[in-house]
Amino acid sequence: MLSSELNTLKPTHFFIDQLSAAVPLLRQLYSSVGILFYCHFPDQLLVQKENKSGLGLVKDVYRIPFNAVEAWSTASADGIVVNSQFTGGVVKRVFPGLSKRQLKVIYPCVDVSAATNDDGAEKKSLWPDRKVLLSINRFEKKKDVALAIKAFAGLDENERAQALLVIAGTCDAILNMCIIQLTRLRHQAATIHACQKMYIHTSLCKTSRRG
Repeated sequence: MLSSELNTLKPTHFFIDQLSAAVPLLRQLYSSVGILFYCHFPDQLLVQKENKSGLGLVKDVYRIPFNAVEAWSTASADGIVVNSQFTGGVVKRVFPGLSKRQLKVIYPCVDVSAATNDDGAEKKSLWPDRKVLLSINRFEKKKDVALAIKAFAGLDENERAQALLVIAGTCDAILNMCIIQLTRLRHQAATIHACQKMYIHTSLCKTSRRG
């Protein structure tokens, strides 16, 4: 707003990622420029819930204007895309004003070139004699990775004998909640007899990041 940078660039489209707060501002500054918003998940649903008393009620009231701005700013975009059909359904439920909007899906990209042999030959499976159930997530409580362990434990004994549960993900070393959740998952796996054949692989990073 205080420089001529955007005017010099003469943008034809804006791509807004994750948070929609900037959409109305860009709409006012460049009314003729198309705006595409990529919604990963409604921000209001990512807020940690509190008990419905005391601090919890204060937090709910505090969130009211932010939730309203999120709904309004999201709807201000010319086009809205989501990262899955599931997210699209959640967005339409949380923002009723978008129920009739077309929400196209753009799945997160994965670079598979590093997993391809130079000779084009197919790589051998690490566990060729088992059906592998794979869960890849950050080790955060809201991801509910524990559900995968419970589901694996609930399989028929013969099915478990032929299967393997592999849980992999990033654990942010500076976020205590991630460390606690990883510890809980390991404890849960160790206390469930059915999960003796479960492997947990982690990658620690020292900087916090969303993803």
